[in-house]
Amino acid sequence: MKSVVSAAVILTLIGGANCLPSYGILSNIKPSSIEVKSIAQGNHQQLMARVGTTLNTPFYLRYGRTAYLPTDNIEIKFSKVIQDSRCPSDVTCIWQGQVIIELDIIKNGKQVSTLTLTLVPGRDALPIQFLDKYSVTLIGVSPYPNSKKAIALKDYIVKIVVSKN
Repeated sequence: MKSVVSAAVILTLIGGANCLPSYGILSNIKPSSIEVKSIAQGNHQQLMARVGTTLNTPFYLRYGRTAYLPTDNIEIKFSKVIQDSRCPSDVTCIWQGQVIIELDIIKNGKQVSTLTLTLVPGRDALPIQFLDKYSVTLIGVSPYPNSKKAIALKDYIVKIVVSKN
């Protein structure tokens, strides 16, 4: 019991009362007992890389990080930027370009799918369905390109929402 209490203190110090640390925005998701035990056992680095979220709530996810839907035991990892051909903000282009990313879907600890999502500036995002009853919509990708500076992978942040169909 002492280690569980210590883990709760660590969570409070790191991410605020009843909050898991996330992409710089505190989440109102309370850690599960499994997460508290995992932190108590020293696995807090892996859990700190996760963003706690809920269905139908847009959230931000940094490249290489994982979002966790505790009520559905689903993890979504921002695993790849396949292409970023968006027209830089300081250039005039004949085509606005697009950005294509990959998300790994993990259910009960096992990767079950990889989703490829495309966002074209100025067009509505289309949801991509997975596991027959969920969908993911890519709402935004930042930073926006500029011709004077390349974007490092670690700097990419996507805004997505997960819904249940």
